[in-house]
Amino acid sequence: MKTNIRFVLIALMVVAVFLTASAPLGLQEPSGELSEGQLMIVGIVASAIVWLLKVLAQRGYNPPKEIVAIALYVVSFVLAVLFTPITIPSFPPFTDAPTFVTALVNYIGQLLALAAAPVGIAYLIYNVILKRVLDAARARLKLAG
Repeated sequence: MKTNIRFVLIALMVVAVFLTASAPLGLQEPSGELSEGQLMIVGIVASAIVWLLKVLAQRGYNPPKEIVAIALYVVSFVLAVLFTPITIPSFPPFTDAPTFVTALVNYIGQLLALAAAPVGIAYLIYNVILKRVLDAARARLKLAG
């Protein structure tokens, strides 16, 4: 019976993601706020992470908090890149060394400026997911203790 419930929940999550994905996620300018659809996806991902950590704990493996924090930020960054429209500038052509070095430094500056929005949104998503994971961990400790 438990496996049937899991399959139904997974099917509902997949349907929710596809319904949300039908409206392009990256059409809005990065504003530091998440839309309702994006928050729904973040909630689904957070629930999946909590479930994964619960399964790992049941099998006797409790990952260190550093590993969990790094994994949560990587997931947050991937979601932020998916949510943020990014246009990568073209790589500068090589004409001569001094011109190319100047153009390369300018190109790196443009890439860093582009990275600001996804990193900021990733931090926002990280805080949402971290709160969900910590609340679930705190509830699990209360039940065990």
